Amino acid sequence: MSNLSKKVIGVDVGSSFLTVSYKNTQDVECIVNIANNQRSILSFLKKISCEQYHLVIEATGNYSSRILHLSLSHGFTSSLINCMSVKHFARMKNIISKTDSEDARLIRHYGELFSPECYQPKNIEIEYLDQELKLLNDLEEEKRRYSVKLKALRFNPHLNPDTEKHYEKRLKQLEKEIKEVELRLPALQDEEFKEIKNLIQSVSGIGEKTTLQLMAATSGFKNFDSAKSLVKYFGLAPRIYQSGRKSYSPGKCRTSKTHIRSLLYVCSWTAIKHNAPCKELYLRLLGKGKPKKLALIAVCNKLLRICFGVVKNKTAYQADYQKNLKILT
Repeated sequence: MSNLSKKVIGVDVGSSFLTVSYKNTQDVECIVNIANNQRSILSFLKKISCEQYHLVIEATGNYSSRILHLSLSHGFTSSLINCMSVKHFARMKNIISKTDSEDARLIRHYGELFSPECYQPKNIEIEYLDQELKLLNDLEEEKRRYSVKLKALRFNPHLNPDTEKHYEKRLKQLEKEIKEVELRLPALQDEEFKEIKNLIQSVSGIGEKTTLQLMAATSGFKNFDSAKSLVKYFGLAPRIYQSGRKSYSPGKCRTSKTHIRSLLYVCSWTAIKHNAPCKELYLRLLGKGKPKKLALIAVCNKLLRICFGVVKNKTAYQADYQKNLKILT
């Protein structure tokens, strides 16, 4: 955490309006509603000093990106916090009402109490890559949806040929658009990202698509200081519940990035065949009587940790690295 010496501005984000809570120069609380557009945001930022205020903004995807990037471009320090953190903070303070002004006040109090880290903006190449990957995921999801509908339609005993033709035409169009996006992806990688990409792909079991998704989600792992925080971020860390004599594991912590978890799960199928440490882990867990799915999730966890290690150490993956290290020491 960073020590914030500035006053905190809490920003509750909506698609149309932003609700802002801050204390003015006379230390009087102010609640302001501003439209979520560039003109209104810039007008508000001109009224306050970047040397006196730090913005703490609720993370709501694209809706919060405008004020976040405009504030950063005008010299303000800003933090982005998860909406679930605010929700749990409200429970801790025993607040049962929920309004935009109350949420903005809570976000401000959260920032004053916990001093969240300043947001580090993504490289523009990563921003473009992230947008292209989201487009690719949407197109592939739409293709799967149309494929299922067409398959179901063909079971109809009275199939309309025009309807079938329309579905087939749409599927061909989607396949064409997917190929166009896939061809654009290599052009979005600068030299630094190519180096990181090669390091991640050196890990047995990790393919190009998963590599690009990991790079876009983590800014090339620059946003993480430890493998433990990375695994938690992707929802692959095991949880333990213990109270008195009761102790059990309720499963992994299901956080965001479900799509990347799915990709890593598929990667684990290859890893248990061609990645020796992952195979050893998988067989050891099966030998203890653990379910196959649990063992595969553990392999996903290990794959993420290996990827983090090769990128941070700037060393390509070596299956016998630990063995060679023991010989050297």
